[in-house]
Amino acid sequence: MNFKEYLITYKAQDKINKLAKRYKNKRIAIYGAGQFAHAIFENYDLSGLNIVAVADLRFEDISQRQFLGYNCITPKELGHINCDLILVANFDYSQFLTILDDHILYLTPNQNIEVRPLIRPTFRDLFLNKGRD
Repeated sequence: MNFKEYLITYKAQDKINKLAKRYKNKRIAIYGAGQFAHAIFENYDLSGLNIVAVADLRFEDISQRQFLGYNCITPKELGHINCDLILVANFDYSQFLTILDDHILYLTPNQNIEVRPLIRPTFRDLFLNKGRD
């Protein structure tokens, strides 16, 4: 299953709409701007989410600070940006949660901020569970 099939199968737009309703008027940062994030941003309506920034390692290069019209920041900036929630737009949520908790947010003003995957179940979780069958 590829990213597009996964997003269709697990009704990504419905999940995004639920997030928009749950976090109405909350400032949201997105962590991830790779292929998985592109599949979401290019194919789904995220206008209900108040996205204040998209963070990714590629944005450490100032010349690469463009992502579909969104404000782009480095992952290190997530610790200090004014936001209420971080949504991980990456197929491997658990790896990025560890990086966020242990290296990026630790001892910053955002160290206790809520972090969750943009889409659940995560793509990686499905892949791992399929291998157990």
